[in-house]
Amino acid sequence: MEHTLVKSSSLHSVAYNKKAEILEVAMKNGKLYRFSQVPATFWKELMIAKSIGKYFFNNIKDTFPSEFTTWK
Repeated sequence: MEHTLVKSSSLHSVAYNKKAEILEVAMKNGKLYRFSQVPATFWKELMIAKSIGKYFFNNIKDTFPSEFTTWK
């Protein structure tokens, strides 16, 4: 998946696979989260949110199944 850089104090970049409903979020602290079962509406709302970090923490992080690793 190709990541898109985002303007955020905590998130570095975001990638989404619509067919598989997988959302990847690379954090500035070096963690890479991979969320499954994420409907496209959440990705779209994340990308247009006034505060991407706030939207991520309030609507995605503890809502969808996830695993994480490091990317740096």
